[in-house]
Amino acid sequence: MTTFTGSVTALSGADAPDSTPLHGWTLFAPLPDRVGFGGMFAGVLGGRLVAGGGSQFPDKPLWLKGEKAFSDKLFTLATPVAKWVEHATRLPVQVGGGASAATADAIYHAGGINASGCLRTGWEMRAQGDGFTFAPLPDLPHAVGYGAAAIVGRRFYVVGGLDTPASKTPSAETWSLDLDAPRAQVKWQREPDFQGPGACVSAAASDGKHLYVFGGIGFNAAGSATPSKAAARLAPGAAKWESLPDLPEARVGISTPCPTIPGGKVFLIGGYAEVFPGAPREHPGFLAQTLQFDVAHQSWESGPLLPAIPVADRDSPGDAGPAPMIGAPCVLWNGFAVVIGGEVRASVRTPAVLAWPLGVKK
Repeated sequence: MTTFTGSVTALSGADAPDSTPLHGWTLFAPLPDRVGFGGMFAGVLGGRLVAGGGSQFPDKPLWLKGEKAFSDKLFTLATPVAKWVEHATRLPVQVGGGASAATADAIYHAGGINASGCLRTGWEMRAQGDGFTFAPLPDLPHAVGYGAAAIVGRRFYVVGGLDTPASKTPSAETWSLDLDAPRAQVKWQREPDFQGPGACVSAAASDGKHLYVFGGIGFNAAGSATPSKAAARLAPGAAKWESLPDLPEARVGISTPCPTIPGGKVFLIGGYAEVFPGAPREHPGFLAQTLQFDVAHQSWESGPLLPAIPVADRDSPGDAGPAPMIGAPCVLWNGFAVVIGGEVRASVRTPAVLAWPLGVKK
């Protein structure tokens, strides 16, 4: 397995000290929020990078009895060297942990979690001038939080997830929506169940021909969390999922949808392999090693290491980063794979935005 390394790059608007070991990553300007968000969605509309929603502990972390808050904010980034702008438009609902994926001209979002629990609702988001419009999608057959989504052809797929935030029985169900069907006729179609007992906080991807799902977390008979290293793909119209070689190690909370990058490889960024057994305040952070799956050869290799700077204030609900993350969206934009925010320790978010330049070679 090969590991990438490289030099430090920080674009204008970012606040990275020269000594920050970025391992070839570029640091974009941070989100304009002192804490940051986990469980956002993102896409590209009208040439701008768009990110929104998510959750945070705005005042203090979990172990100091901080309370989780959900966001309806939208942020846009005009160019890789610009600063993020908080947009005047708000989402239809405050939400984090939804299943989302994007086409060239729309972002699709289904389910998610907010203070009322897991959601069934969803929307299609498009650019309109400098603003954005939202058109409702049909409600999911049941509530889905922490599901994974990707678009294959013109179908929007949603896989797995939980029906309540406290559930220990993740779903194995797969649903799809025809994006070209007349709005009055469109409805969710049941697809073959994902293999195994079900999972949540998985990652999804598309190579244009198949839907891929990687990792996630389930629960054993005793109710203990069990991270997964399973990988599988589904061809549209197929009767069942095809098993793929397992990930080199279990991964939960990979940045999703996972981008397919030059060379026909699916890029898996962030996540964790084991549930930390200690006190939340002492959480060591997440995995720096990224992974790449070669679609043609169905093989795994190591990707670039994520930067991991020391924790400045262990009792802060936010961390300036950069640091390995979970629960962050990933978007291909202007020659970069861009990862936006995420959780960097138990209940601690970051506003940092990392980008991998796709021209970097082994």
